[in-house]
Amino acid sequence: MLAQSNHPQRRTGRETGPTRRSEVYDVVVVGAGPSGSVMAWSLARKGMSVLVLERARLPREKVCGDFIEPRGLRILKGLGCLESLQEATPLQITRVAIYLQSQCVYRGKIPFYGQRSDLPPYAYIIPRLVLDYHVLQCAIEAGAIVREESAVKAVKSTHDGVEIKVQHRSQDSTYRANIVVGADGAHSIVAKSAGLLNHDPRYMTVAQRAYGEGLSENIGEAAFFVDQDLFPGYGWMFPMVGGKANIGVGILSETRDRYKINVRQLFFGFIEKLRRVHPFCADLCISSGPLGGIVKTYGGAGQNYFNRGILIGDAGCFVEPMTGEGITAAMESALIGSSIITAALEQGRFDAAFLSSYEQAFRRYFDPALCYEDLCATLMRNRHFSDSWLKAIARGYELAQKDEHFARISGAGFGGMEVDPLNIAAQIWVKIIGVLTTHGSQSPFSPITGETNSISANLSDLAAWQASWWRSVASDPIWHTSWAMDISQKWLKLITTIPGAAMDPRANGLLL
Repeated sequence: MLAQSNHPQRRTGRETGPTRRSEVYDVVVVGAGPSGSVMAWSLARKGMSVLVLERARLPREKVCGDFIEPRGLRILKGLGCLESLQEATPLQITRVAIYLQSQCVYRGKIPFYGQRSDLPPYAYIIPRLVLDYHVLQCAIEAGAIVREESAVKAVKSTHDGVEIKVQHRSQDSTYRANIVVGADGAHSIVAKSAGLLNHDPRYMTVAQRAYGEGLSENIGEAAFFVDQDLFPGYGWMFPMVGGKANIGVGILSETRDRYKINVRQLFFGFIEKLRRVHPFCADLCISSGPLGGIVKTYGGAGQNYFNRGILIGDAGCFVEPMTGEGITAAMESALIGSSIITAALEQGRFDAAFLSSYEQAFRRYFDPALCYEDLCATLMRNRHFSDSWLKAIARGYELAQKDEHFARISGAGFGGMEVDPLNIAAQIWVKIIGVLTTHGSQSPFSPITGETNSISANLSDLAAWQASWWRSVASDPIWHTSWAMDISQKWLKLITTIPGAAMDPRANGLLL
């Protein structure tokens, strides 16, 4: 099994210490991924009693692209663990290659990196078995107690606290707290116990990933593949030190179900494509068994609070809708949630009405960027338009290769450093919305290619767009109508969100 050089060594005493089963913790955090550990670190350093319950025994692998962009690195630096992670000299990711239909349409530096002096101009690929261990150490050093191999079976809120029933190996235990935090992933037991578990396939991505080795060069260039068979989704190859790489595919759960797609076959087909197409992957071989899993994107984020508890990370759908990147958003949701929990403990208020301020806070922070991404992801859910979208995206990247300003704007629109929906919409997407609201009577490509006069749009594009529209209607009119209504709702939400946001709050980050 592949690790990133400095395989973490287990600290002694992590499962010892007082169990406090007869006492009440201030907070019990369920899950020791990045969101749960950041939450525990943030609260414990303020002097609160925090218990972390983790089903597995760390270090352990997780299905993830392992991609940590500059905003995530900023948080890790604030926690104090970035330096220890850098001891392995991870590869700095500064470049990107975009492949559409196996043709490279963009290759160069990531255009929105290095635009802010308070952020590093690179990303890292750090395996989760390394990352999660180091972030959890921060929580332990801050004073949190960690119980591993502790599977939560049920969570029950009462008038005087919350009870968490746990199975530790063969032993059953019950822990009590004032507040519980669900950081236990897409299949969250905490969310299920609160009646908030969301399994909407429109906002779930099914992924398969493995580690590989044999890259002929390491130039810090991430590669993304967008093809017909992966749409709406993509394949990735994220290089690491020593000729190794994180390789995977992700596709919308709704699409997988509607078209009976075998994700495992999709993954191995992608590996063969990498070997054929990518100049550094001819000798690529898989060095670990492929793992599968799901992530839940921000479009499915709903009421992430309840009496005596909140949901963070993947349990609360804090994943970017276009890229599927979730590590940074998970840690950000934890920092937002920790401030709400601090206020709740100070005031002795644990009811849902008081904790509803958590939703207000995370909406202010995430909505300006992620509601825009959610609209984009919704537009691309209709596979009947895949040819048209792929052609439009190809043209956009061709222009981005020539125009650095356009590259920064359009690239940010798909998960960049600072998403400015007003600027992006003004230059790229306004006419696309107009197309959809007039039932596909015009081509959407003119704003992407830089043309402003729809009359001059290519007639073949017009015909292809209209044909796709009517094929979608004929194929499944009920689904098509639902999809069109989703677009209208996402658009209305976006235009009510962006006037109050002068910029993307995620660019400035959060106070740790």
